[in-house]
Amino acid sequence: MIPFTFPATMEEFMAYQEQLINRPLSEVEREITAEWLPIINEAGPEDIQVVDELIAQFPGHHQFLTAAKVWMEVAATMICPGFAPVSGYG
Repeated sequence: MIPFTFPATMEEFMAYQEQLINRPLSEVEREITAEWLPIINEAGPEDIQVVDELIAQFPGHHQFLTAAKVWMEVAATMICPGFAPVSGYG
């Protein structure tokens, strides 16, 4: 269970990311998180579908985009009543 709810603050989301990877986020990772967290916080089913399309279009970024998609699914389950992620995450 994650220690916060969505919409998440930047501080709590980054702190949890650092806990998961067992190190501080790099400056680049912080910048990317700052760009993606607002998207994750407002994620709806249609947004998750867009990320699926991005994964197919940019296979070199599969790992990052898949992680973003999972976070979007987790957020959507908290924000959108009745949302059930297809991937089983959330």
